[in-house]
Amino acid sequence: MSGALGSMKRRLKPASMAGALLFALSAWPGSACIEVIAHRGASGYLSEHTLPAYALGYGQGAHWIEPDVVLTADGVPIALHDTTLDRTTNVAETFAGRAREDGLHYAADLTYAEISQLRVVEARPGRFPYATFRVPRLADVLELVQGLNRTTGRRVGIYPELKSPATQPALAAKALRVLEGADLPVYLQSFDAEALAALDTELPRIQLVDAGDPIADAALDAMAEYAVGIGAFKDMLFRDPSLTARAQAAGLAVHAYTLRADQIGSAFDSLEAEVAALAALGVDALFTDHPDKVISALGNKACPIAM
Repeated sequence: MSGALGSMKRRLKPASMAGALLFALSAWPGSACIEVIAHRGASGYLSEHTLPAYALGYGQGAHWIEPDVVLTADGVPIALHDTTLDRTTNVAETFAGRAREDGLHYAADLTYAEISQLRVVEARPGRFPYATFRVPRLADVLELVQGLNRTTGRRVGIYPELKSPATQPALAAKALRVLEGADLPVYLQSFDAEALAALDTELPRIQLVDAGDPIADAALDAMAEYAVGIGAFKDMLFRDPSLTARAQAAGLAVHAYTLRADQIGSAFDSLEAEVAALAALGVDALFTDHPDKVISALGNKACPIAM
């Protein structure tokens, strides 16, 4: 950590860190305001990638609802983080004998009619305790958010991630077909730079980057040829405090992932301090499992919801 924020952290005792970082939230010359992305919905409260989790994220004030997208055997885009179903559903008991040699059940091996029989289970200990919900289609998520926008008058967007497009060649086209003509803001995101750059769409794209090697200016310039922003692992931004400003100088927004109230970064003693540190770096948006808590921590730095 370098610059003014790094100097501040070196001078402060741990007990005063949170207060000083919260001061930085209002004082730092970063983005005018910060948007909040409901990561897999309000997945800190309800099982990830379910319609109730998306609805709760909407109700908590998120600016964007984020579904991950994979394909079923019959080519239906569904909201699911993994290409497999084992971590988040009861597929092993419902479809015993349908696993591949690796012991896992793949969404690509089941039709949507079969997947709709599954119950979504909570993947993180201590969160929502019941296997109550179903795996939705991308079309269902779109319908939910558009319907809520109509009844509330808000303009919340959808932020789908294309999961493993290299192993699902039809994924992009199928997802785009669902999203065509959507009456709401849309971002498309992926870790696969080649697939993202090749998309035949006018929809704005976000290039996801992980915690690998430092990102050079030339790489940022290359991303800016097809993307409007980067989705960066939050620890990358702390390790390289210049990355946010360098990306923005290249014309890229910076969206940091992922904030969790029940999994605070090791350098911080509270979610509020972690939010403040990212805001101090000047990020444009934050992915979070707990939209209400991040919006509260942002205070007047949270963007108003478009109407």
